[in-house]
Amino acid sequence: MVAIMAKPVEQRAYDDLVVLAKTQAGALGRLYELYYDRIFRFCVHRLFNKTTAEDVTSSVFLTVARTMREFKGNTEQDFRSWIYTIAANQANAHIRKTMRRKRLLSNALGHRQADAEAIDDPAAWSSLDWPTLYAAIQELKPEHQTILTLRFFENMDYDEIGRVVDARPATIRVTLHRTLRRLQEVLRGEE
Repeated sequence: MVAIMAKPVEQRAYDDLVVLAKTQAGALGRLYELYYDRIFRFCVHRLFNKTTAEDVTSSVFLTVARTMREFKGNTEQDFRSWIYTIAANQANAHIRKTMRRKRLLSNALGHRQADAEAIDDPAAWSSLDWPTLYAAIQELKPEHQTILTLRFFENMDYDEIGRVVDARPATIRVTLHRTLRRLQEVLRGEE
């Protein structure tokens, strides 16, 4: 019975922390401590590079600190959705900027990126290596990468993902299904 009662009290404390963080630096610091590892992990999974993820995570928290007073939410769930939205947007912006630079450099050098190695053997799926998977994920649209990362690396449900990317849960389900099918095509070299 005590454990059942503890969760609502704990949740209220987190909700109160979010409200206090709008005006108190100490409360904002506590939210930073609670969310830094989560956001960093999300960025690592999105960007596949620890150093880049550190930079983007820092940028996310600078944005949070700069705009916390204008944050409209009052609950920890609102804050969680908001901060993941910021993280997803900043990761996508970094990817877009990096892709532009790579294209410009590639064009300047007269090179084209080689197509990813095709995976035709179904047995290869069970022994798929992470670098190959990450390279295939990078072939997807940034919004699809975000949904995939939130679902499989952050273990968010469809409702939560919908709040982060501003879409209905049913839309997220369909998009995720199509994204997984597209990922299989990329891994098989069926672009």
